[in-house]
Amino acid sequence: MKVISILMFTMLTATCLSNQSATAKNIKKDVLNTPTVNQEKTIAETEFQLKPFIDITVDYHGNSRNYQVPYDTVGRTLKRLGIVLEENDVLPFDNEEYIFQNQTISIPKIETRMSTVKEPIIYKTKILESDEMLDGEKTVVQNGSDGIKAVTYKQYFFNGNIWRNNTFSEKILVPAKDQIIKIGTRNIIEMPNADLKNENTVLLKTKLDDTNFRLSKVKLSEKDRDLLERLLTGEFGCSFTGACLVAQAIKCAIVYDKYNSIEQLIRGMGYVGSTSMGKTTNAVEAVKFIFDKNGLAVKHRLFYMCTADYYDSTPNNFHSTQKFILQYQNVKFFDRW
Repeated sequence: MKVISILMFTMLTATCLSNQSATAKNIKKDVLNTPTVNQEKTIAETEFQLKPFIDITVDYHGNSRNYQVPYDTVGRTLKRLGIVLEENDVLPFDNEEYIFQNQTISIPKIETRMSTVKEPIIYKTKILESDEMLDGEKTVVQNGSDGIKAVTYKQYFFNGNIWRNNTFSEKILVPAKDQIIKIGTRNIIEMPNADLKNENTVLLKTKLDDTNFRLSKVKLSEKDRDLLERLLTGEFGCSFTGACLVAQAIKCAIVYDKYNSIEQLIRGMGYVGSTSMGKTTNAVEAVKFIFDKNGLAVKHRLFYMCTADYYDSTPNNFHSTQKFILQYQNVKFFDRW
């Protein structure tokens, strides 16, 4: 009986130990393979107990210490050692990297300094559009000048070298002065002396003006005068300036192409304005101004004209191959190239 009791006790003890071993293995398997937020503490304790200890050195801001720690990541190892990085600290390792035997983890001290320097403030250029100036014309209304500012930088030094340079503050010492340029947008400008109506009068100013342009005087016969006044009425009789532009184009054709009569010119230049209606005062006065007083509608040669509607609706028309000078109301005027 005594032998049996001892034997039974031995068997029961072995069974208990076997069950405990199996339970421990299951716990280890569960903990390592299925971590959850609630098991974080259990995992850490289990890993600490199961992982081998290795030797490392931590050099923090020049203070070096040796440690024996479980095999783990850099981040968790520093946390386990109670080492908290400061805001400017640089960790030359990834937190998820695993440590290794005899590793030295160096966390150098980052020094900061404040530095203030003077820097220029580059002036800006502002563009103002003006319908008082011709397209293409410009004038400087205000010259620009650079300003000066004091810039304070917070500098970060790593091993004696600048690692980072952040702007800390700026203070304007001398404000910059903008350059202001006015540019024209008008196609033409009607001159203020247009009422003088003599050889020194120019009705319109354009960006293509030729300051040396002159036309010799042309004397008209009564027949040509009458036909020209009727032609101008049909072409642009509603406007004195418009009639003067057409009259100047006709005069240019007479001077440069040597037409001998208005009737010949109408056929040669292809004018289509009616000559069968009466005469407007604008047309009569335009003939007097351009031919008798030798005035100019514009200081540039003119030869051809067409409506803007025709020009825009007819691609590759003849006028598009000529040199555009100006548009007055709905009529475009051209010189030859």
